[in-house]
Amino acid sequence: MAQRPGKVSGHTPSKPPVPPAPAEAVEDFKPAALGKASDEDLMRRTQLGDKASFEILYERYHASVLSYLYRMLGNLEDVESIGQEVFLRAFRFAPTYRYPQKLSTWLFTITRNLAINQSRRRKRSPIRNVTELNLEGMDISGDPYQVATKATDSLEKQEEIARVLKALEGLPTDQKEVIVLGVFQDMSYAEMEAITGTKAVTLRSRMFHGLKRLGRSIGAVPDEDEKEKEP
Repeated sequence: MAQRPGKVSGHTPSKPPVPPAPAEAVEDFKPAALGKASDEDLMRRTQLGDKASFEILYERYHASVLSYLYRMLGNLEDVESIGQEVFLRAFRFAPTYRYPQKLSTWLFTITRNLAINQSRRRKRSPIRNVTELNLEGMDISGDPYQVATKATDSLEKQEEIARVLKALEGLPTDQKEVIVLGVFQDMSYAEMEAITGTKAVTLRSRMFHGLKRLGRSIGAVPDEDEKEKEP
């Protein structure tokens, strides 16, 4: 009589053989297969140290991240530097990604936070690029356009320099002084205190209100309904 399946007299059934790994699981390691992997799977591989997977994510998102930053910041130099920081942070903090969270949401959260931080820095110091306009050590007391022409051959920067210097002339003397010393000459508040004989707390107040007023003059900060009053 035929034996029933799965029962052999006097013999313990052996465990079924482990099936081979699916072909795609092996092929995922190949460049062609990686290129077809989802963003989320690529990020999981990145968490395991697979740099090739992160390079693919960079290629997929680089253009859209820069496009977003340009709309948010509008300054090409800011866009390039912040764009690099986005992907540096994404790689550095890859372990914080939680699968199966949508990768684009996670990445653009990083992008948005960096853009907001940069915007806040710009508002705090509307002429943050003054020290990059090659004016250190130059006599800025002359005609703004002549100073600008001596400082650079770039017409765009000449216009920016002239605009800032003309606006600077319209500031109260005490605010103008602290901006010239602190921004143009890159002095610390301790150095400015020693030069002017004015307490650092007062110098900070003058810097804050002077920069805001200067920012409004050159269009970097919107006009406010009520004028700021220096304490």
